[in-house]
Amino acid sequence: MLAMNYRGPLRVRIDQKPMPEIEHPEDAIVRVTRSCICGSDLHLYNGLVPDTRIGYTFGHEFVG
Repeated sequence: MLAMNYRGPLRVRIDQKPMPEIEHPEDAIVRVTRSCICGSDLHLYNGLVPDTRIGYTFGHEFVG
C-alpha cells in the first residue's frame, strides 16, 4: 500500500509499505478509500515539531 512519509522539513515521499496483517482475533483490516492530512500534520511537515522522525507516516484521518 502507498503511504506519505516525512523526509525532513518541507520534504515528503510516497513509499510502498507492506500490507497489514491480522494479528489478533479482534483485528480488522479496512480498505482505505480516501486519506487526508490535518493541521497537526502540517506542523510536522513545516518542521515545527523537532522530534519528528524520518519515515513518519502522515494521514491519520481516513475513510474506508
